[in-house]
Amino acid sequence: MKRFFYAKIALTNLKKNRQTYFPYLLTCIATIMMFYIMSSLSTNSVLNKMRGGATMGIVLMFGTVVVGIFAVLFLFYTNSFLVKRRKKEFGLYYILGMEKRHISRVMLWETLYTAMISLLLGIACGILFSKLVFLGLLKILKMNVVIGVEISAFTLAETVGLFAVIFLLIFFNSVRLIYMVRPAELLKGGQIGEKMPKTRWILALLGVVTLAGGYILALKADNVLTGLNTFFVAVLLVIIGTFALFTAGSIAFLKMLQRNKRYYYKTNHFISISGMIYRMKQNAASLSLICIMSTGVLLLISSTTSLYVGQEHSLYLRYPKEFKLSLSLGEVPDDSKTFEKELKEIGTYAEDYLKDNKIATQNAAGQTVIEAAALQKDGNVQITSSRNGSSEDFSDLCMVQAITLEDYNREAKKDETLEDREALVFFEDSPIQQETFSINDMHWKVRQLSADSTMEDSGLKFYVTPVYRIVVKDFAQLQEIWKINKEAYGDHASQVKYEYSFDVDLSEEKIQKLEKSLNAYLGEQKNAPHAFFYGIETRTEGRAEFYSLYGGLFFLGIFLGLLFVMATVLIIYYKQISEGYEDKERFAILKKIGMERGEINASIRSQVLMVFFLPLAAAGIHSCFAFHLVKEILVGGFGLQDVGLLVICAVLTFLAFAVFYVIVYLITAREYYKIVSE
Repeated sequence: MKRFFYAKIALTNLKKNRQTYFPYLLTCIATIMMFYIMSSLSTNSVLNKMRGGATMGIVLMFGTVVVGIFAVLFLFYTNSFLVKRRKKEFGLYYILGMEKRHISRVMLWETLYTAMISLLLGIACGILFSKLVFLGLLKILKMNVVIGVEISAFTLAETVGLFAVIFLLIFFNSVRLIYMVRPAELLKGGQIGEKMPKTRWILALLGVVTLAGGYILALKADNVLTGLNTFFVAVLLVIIGTFALFTAGSIAFLKMLQRNKRYYYKTNHFISISGMIYRMKQNAASLSLICIMSTGVLLLISSTTSLYVGQEHSLYLRYPKEFKLSLSLGEVPDDSKTFEKELKEIGTYAEDYLKDNKIATQNAAGQTVIEAAALQKDGNVQITSSRNGSSEDFSDLCMVQAITLEDYNREAKKDETLEDREALVFFEDSPIQQETFSINDMHWKVRQLSADSTMEDSGLKFYVTPVYRIVVKDFAQLQEIWKINKEAYGDHASQVKYEYSFDVDLSEEKIQKLEKSLNAYLGEQKNAPHAFFYGIETRTEGRAEFYSLYGGLFFLGIFLGLLFVMATVLIIYYKQISEGYEDKERFAILKKIGMERGEINASIRSQVLMVFFLPLAAAGIHSCFAFHLVKEILVGGFGLQDVGLLVICAVLTFLAFAVFYVIVYLITAREYYKIVSE
């Protein structure tokens, strides 16, 4: 009978506190639903069988982990807020004869009700909407629609297990909060902490230093590797700086205004500043969290949207032509003439196959080429593996690509000539204007070309690493460069290869069949005079990988963005509710001392607007300083060369979020003024 007594009290409590518990319950349901959907997509067997499905699965698996971590942190935060708001209620229970262990039993039943309702409705909504989200994902990935809904036993068990543990930990944390507070403090409830906050200059200074440090790290990133190395440190510093400045910096600034007698002792300023000091003290943590969440939404959505919108541009940079075949010899002859002869012989296999099968090609091009990673210094390059690719040398990392004069003249339709140890040198496809050029101990005199001379795009523009493209007199010099590369990288050295690229006017299905038939044909050349290796890449196959990666990141950005937005809305709602109850008492005091209602409303409105939009302004500033860091990561890590597109997406995302932010303010402000006016 006693158990039912606590269960009834718990149910009554949930009903009476519906103004605060109903949004929390909706948040629990939505979080469980989103975790279930993300987990079910990451293990979806249909998606994993599609082209690019493996890449998509990795992205979604990462998303599942992020949503799980978010669920733990956010549900803990919101539940702690609810417990603190109900201290006075628990104090009344204490007066009525209930001890803390009895209050704990009531909280246990409340947690059980919340967990059961949340899990049942959350999983039901997850199953219901998972198909819709899956169809949306396929639309983003530009894949064919698949009929059918999968209900994974693993996903169900994972969801129930994770959130059962979360709710159990939430219960223990709630009990801890109650047992840490003395009975007298329970009775005082929300009145605790009304003393004038102290000015903590050290914490304010720490906020300025850490925030400045995070900004400097973001601005100093000059390539993808340094960007990734400093990203998490910069984020951590900005988070620390944001919390410190909202907590201590804002109060220090307001106290400075308070010391200015001429400014402070005016009716509007007096009420606004004194009210703001208490608001910042009580809401600093929630305002900081809103700011961090808003920054996350802005960066996530703008960066993933720019990647998705610009994926076709990036695709054509990576694959200038539909087909690219690379063939290299299994055994390399010592004699350069024999080497060149045998390489050209295997290079004709693919061309002969296409001619024999009457497959029309367009923009066909063939060349012998050697490529190697190197370090650039003073306009020259050094092929070395000792420190190549380390974070300190990444800014000097470059690619070297060398071809023969014969291939250059044929493909560029030129008639250039070169003397011994003379070369044409291009940097980023433009001729360099220096007298000499060297690779390790090989030196050339640079043959000067007109500034409008360019080389055919080879797909290296996709990568952020600078590219030196060298045209040497003959194949013997290609072999010398290969020997330098071989000495530096050993068995991992790239080979001199014959590249044949071309376009075809065929459907996607026929391109796939042609790729398979070419693979089969080249693989059957076992009796060829020379053993060889080959590789085939197509833009069609690359498109599937691009769409899986960029589309998956876009989906993840939107999904996590919605999750963060939901969290932001709930924090704002609870902030408005808590401020409403606190300001209600202040309104009564101000009325008693003779202030008119209009003056009070104007003062409070200005405070609410200032406090409410401060996180949005700070999030905008954070995003501006983070832009350079994000740009380096996207350009170097994902091949996004259209920086203008990133700027447009960032601006539009901020404007859209600002409009949404205003709408949230208007909705939650009504609840605030309703409480204050009661």
